[in-house]
Amino acid sequence: MSRMTAIRILGCASVVLFIAMAAQSSALVPSIPVIQFTFSEVSFNAILAQWGPRGVERFKWHFVVDYPFLVSYGSFGYLLSRHIRHGDDTNTDSVVITRALPFAAFCDAAENGLHLYFLHAANIPAVPYFVAGCVSTLKWALIGVGVVGIAYRLRRRH
Repeated sequence: MSRMTAIRILGCASVVLFIAMAAQSSALVPSIPVIQFTFSEVSFNAILAQWGPRGVERFKWHFVVDYPFLVSYGSFGYLLSRHIRHGDDTNTDSVVITRALPFAAFCDAAENGLHLYFLHAANIPAVPYFVAGCVSTLKWALIGVGVVGIAYRLRRRH
């Protein structure tokens, strides 16, 4: 399989998985990104309370799609950024752009693991909630860096 074929397949898979996840979780108010930016047990549980039992079940279900999604967008971002790189691929900005989405996916997996832990455990200390909020913030920042970096590379390419 060529690199471009893999990029197309992963890109399509990312879009399909994102749409499926967004459609399934669209009934959650506040939306899932809001719970991702909680840094305490009180904030996390307040959102779960707003969702109620059916909403919490939707939140749990979203992980079934989110894990394949994070693998696909991390792989897609890495392969696409490598495909469109310019010149020496060892300079700092090139390395950061190439690795931004894979590292975001790693942060996404860690955040998911922590959120699942919060849903199924009791007497959790405060630190994991703070870590989950920080990891989520880093994830979103890395997604921004990856998307902007790839867009910049594509613009320079054409």
